[in-house]
Amino acid sequence: MRFRTHLISSLATGVMLYPRQPVSIVAVTLAGTLIDLDHLLIYLLQTGDWSVVGALRYNRYRNRIAGWGDHRPRYGSLRSWVHRPELLLPPLWALAARYALLRPIAIGLSLHLLLDHIEAPLRFTTQLLAQASCERCGRAEQRLIVYRLSGWRYGAICHRCARRALVGRHAEAST
Repeated sequence: MRFRTHLISSLATGVMLYPRQPVSIVAVTLAGTLIDLDHLLIYLLQTGDWSVVGALRYNRYRNRIAGWGDHRPRYGSLRSWVHRPELLLPPLWALAARYALLRPIAIGLSLHLLLDHIEAPLRFTTQLLAQASCERCGRAEQRLIVYRLSGWRYGAICHRCARRALVGRHAEAST
């Protein structure tokens, strides 16, 4: 999810749950957005680059298939254990049940992780329904690329078709 989606949703959730408690609203909002600082830290440790813009650019191209002449490094995911709900949420909610001050933080982090992982079942279902065959060429392949068509609709294509689509987009952009 994008930063603005996390910011708007956590702010709206904070206002709905704590309409007369500005400190709790700020806690929900900060917890729902600042959890993404781990992406910047991992990018910094892998590249040595302190630039926020560099990390954002990297995050935009890291999942795309490298086109012709694209030799930019790909370090993989920038997610730490903090983005693993099964590791973070149980102890956090156990503490929040005991300490009321942690509840807005737990709500903000839970909302963030929900938004990050809400598409996973849709992507998995799309891959299962494709039955290991590309939607464009029909070729059977074990690893398909699941991409968003529009809204909540997804498609699954092979690496060869994805490369062709990427090269086609570059050709259209240059003309």
